[in-house]
Amino acid sequence: MTVRGLTLVALTALALGCSKAPRDGEGPWIAEAARRHALADERLAAGDRPAARAELLAVVGASVPTDVPDADSRGVLQDTYFRLAKLDLDARDPRAALADTDLGLSYGKPADLFVANLLIARGAAHEALGNAPAAAEAYHQALAINDRLLAETLGDKADDVPGEAP
Repeated sequence: MTVRGLTLVALTALALGCSKAPRDGEGPWIAEAARRHALADERLAAGDRPAARAELLAVVGASVPTDVPDADSRGVLQDTYFRLAKLDLDARDPRAALADTDLGLSYGKPADLFVANLLIARGAAHEALGNAPAAAEAYHQALAINDRLLAETLGDKADDVPGEAP
């Protein structure tokens, strides 16, 4: 396997392993989003992708209450758009995946895991569409975020982690 292949596998594993909605200070809207994500997981396990998609669309289609902190709503919505993009990619619909990543990224681009996940999905969509330069740019941005997150996690143990967040 190439270095690029290993990098993509590692990034995808990180993204998939961490694609759950945040639960700190969970309010009713976040609890409902978490419930819908869990239902989507059940539908996927049963092989019912359309029903899983419907559960996730219910999350992004619901109004966010004004008492939900912006960072929390952004995380939930971006995580949901990442999962929708992943479903689109699995269904071999990279244009829909690209649209979902664009919607998710419209909520902001801080250097966090939610944005890195969306950038990985964006890269995969561009790659499927044959747009290698755009795919490489999206993967690079995701890798830069993951490098920064790794450096923050390791603290003093990491002298200089390469990359720069978008």
